[in-house]
Amino acid sequence: MIYLDANATTPLDPAVMAAMKPALAEVFANPSSVHKPGQDARALVDRGREQCGAALDCDPREIVFTSGGTEADALAVRGLGRRKVVTTSVEHPALLGACAELERGGVEVVRVPVDRSGQLDLGALEAALPGADLCSAMAANNETGIAFPLERIGELCRRHAVPFHTDAVQAVGKMPLRIRELPIDLLSCSAHKLGGPKGAGLLWARRGIPLAPVQVGGHQERGRRAGTENVAAIVGLGEALSRAVAAIPSQAPRLAALRDRLEVAAREIRGAHVAGAGTPRVCNTLNVAFEGCDGETLLVALDLAGVAVSTGSACSSGSLEPSPVLLAMGYPPALARGAIRFSLWSGTTAADIDAVAALLPDVVARTRARPDRRAR
Repeated sequence: MIYLDANATTPLDPAVMAAMKPALAEVFANPSSVHKPGQDARALVDRGREQCGAALDCDPREIVFTSGGTEADALAVRGLGRRKVVTTSVEHPALLGACAELERGGVEVVRVPVDRSGQLDLGALEAALPGADLCSAMAANNETGIAFPLERIGELCRRHAVPFHTDAVQAVGKMPLRIRELPIDLLSCSAHKLGGPKGAGLLWARRGIPLAPVQVGGHQERGRRAGTENVAAIVGLGEALSRAVAAIPSQAPRLAALRDRLEVAAREIRGAHVAGAGTPRVCNTLNVAFEGCDGETLLVALDLAGVAVSTGSACSSGSLEPSPVLLAMGYPPALARGAIRFSLWSGTTAADIDAVAALLPDVVARTRARPDRRAR
């Protein structure tokens, strides 16, 4: 199997697994306990926090450990949204779902549009900021890989004194993100996109941000997220984040070259449309829509050929509706239904890409030959 669905999840890095083993087998105590076994567990949590802080270039005390990116997004949105939240039309379902919940409770939510290239309308964003409690815009889109200009968005937010949150789940470990150098106030991250374990993530919240806890009942995480810490998962997150960030200088150019190689091959197929072509994108993501095709049929055909891809967000898997992200970019519904996402990872090789490039034209041709009302 050639695995090209890393934006859904990545394999657990063997080095990360090895780092987690002591916390799974030996250091079993509750890290809130005051006895020595508990303090041994606390030391592992503290080490993971220090690793995450070093990798993100932030104060480790400002990190809140969560169960993943979804909870981190929810904590940012629900922890700050009181009257008005400004976000974008192409956010991950985790962020948009949290906003929709607030909206049902009477909070105003403004969803700023993007253009056909997937870039944010900064004029509309600035017009929406006055009176907002929070602005949330992702660092890189999970379906297209398109990167937003965090510096410019953050500057606009600072001008209007609005806290700025970014969902960086698909950007951390793929592009440099030094928090001290960016005008952001909150950032979400998830371990299993980086070679770490599922069920581990973090929200970084700049000191002084009035973040109200969503999960209450205990004093953990400085009162910002109650519940006994998942020690092994935190160890895995720290190790995975450290390793992924350290590998950016070597891995990012390699993956970008492989992504571009596959893009060239895809473009040779008649009726191929690359999302965000010519705009800044993270190194590993390629979204291609093929005219006259159904994405689910393409996915199955590639799966049968030994290639794992996706049609978009894993959190929307199973939906027969076209991608809201591509619709927001102006794609006609029929074309949006014909999109598939290739997302590379550290284990992707040139031989993998060449193999996919070789079989893709035939798979697309056979898919087009199949009668399917959804592709019309």
